[in-house]
Amino acid sequence: MRASDRVSSGAPLVSMTGRHDPFLRLYWGCAVILAAATILTSSTLLALAAIILFGLPHGALDGEMARQILRPRYGAAWFILFALPYLALLALVLVLWRLYPPATLTGFLALSLWHFGSETRENGTPILSALVWGGASLILPSVFHPAATASLLSAMAPPVHLTSPPFWLVWLFPFWVMAASAWLGATPCEKRLEKLGLLCGLNAVFVVLPPLQAFMIYFIFQHAPAHVATLVEDRRWERLVSARAALRYSLSLTVATLIIGALLIPFYTGPMVERLLSLTFQLLAALTLPHMVFDFLTGRIEEEAQRCSAIRPV
Repeated sequence: MRASDRVSSGAPLVSMTGRHDPFLRLYWGCAVILAAATILTSSTLLALAAIILFGLPHGALDGEMARQILRPRYGAAWFILFALPYLALLALVLVLWRLYPPATLTGFLALSLWHFGSETRENGTPILSALVWGGASLILPSVFHPAATASLLSAMAPPVHLTSPPFWLVWLFPFWVMAASAWLGATPCEKRLEKLGLLCGLNAVFVVLPPLQAFMIYFIFQHAPAHVATLVEDRRWERLVSARAALRYSLSLTVATLIIGALLIPFYTGPMVERLLSLTFQLLAALTLPHMVFDFLTGRIEEEAQRCSAIRPV
């Protein structure tokens, strides 16, 4: 997506709640209840359920976008042309988790930082806002909950056993603070107080809550809504006219992803909670790579279309 298409970092959840749509109010009400239950019980299973049910569908919209791009030219074969390379990249990442877990974990964290930031970067300060919002979910827990973060990352990539978070995430903290300060300084005065409140709220989530619960809040209430809101506001996608429509068109690939996850469970060992934790985050990592590649390609297609339109004789 183009940076100009990104929504404001504070707008995603507001635009996704659908104040006049009973279905969306029920949907997000269930998300809030499940998130609250997760925090109150410190349940890993509930946290994973929230991440899967309310976070996973945003990536499943790649299929709807591919349908609109490929179907006019290739007809019914569009799905094969989309699914085969997508699944190939997914399988590659899953294999890398098995063969090189430490390196794959590092790559996943680096890609996640970039991916999370790219969804909420703002027009005036794209690099600063991307670092602030993208880095928060990884840098802040590494600084404020180092032992718990190391334990969570170790559970993602067995048999890796970390005694502390990756050093580069901790070293990025001073740069994150400077970026946040510069981002606030570059914000227009009339919006600065609002942005400060959002930033304080983001900090509070990662300072107060354990890493898994904090990531759950960030993923389902910030990252996923930001992506969906961006697509809904982008006029290219004809059927994604509302958040409700986006949820509907994400359903089929969300179910397909859940089936893939269920088929992969026997390949993981250990107690069921540990298996599901490892599987969930490894599968998220495996989905992130093709998701980012697809996002890049759709951006290039748009740029090419704009270039052709600009040089076309009147």
